[in-house]
Amino acid sequence: MRCTHIIGLPPDATDFISENISLVPDVVCPNCGKVCTKRWGHHTWLDRSDVGMFDDGPELQEYMLKDGRVVREHIQAAPWSSGPCIFLKLIDEDMNILFEWSEDDMEKML
Repeated sequence: MRCTHIIGLPPDATDFISENISLVPDVVCPNCGKVCTKRWGHHTWLDRSDVGMFDDGPELQEYMLKDGRVVREHIQAAPWSSGPCIFLKLIDEDMNILFEWSEDDMEKML
């Protein structure tokens, strides 16, 4: 079946985010100002639906880390195997690559 395959980030990038993502205030009491709930510190920074086969590519996320840094998902490669297989890498604010797929790992996934 031909379709878009969003492979996502490499496993070590996912582990890094899970360990380092910050919690940010979500619901704040309007009366006392106390933070009632928190949520993971991430949001969509770029919609890349144009990369998908049927305008169904990924929404790239930006993550706020506990140490104040911001890291982003970025498209590393989109080779075809019955549709685009979208591999993501993780970059910092200066466009330095923190985590990416190796060529061997990408070939194994296709």
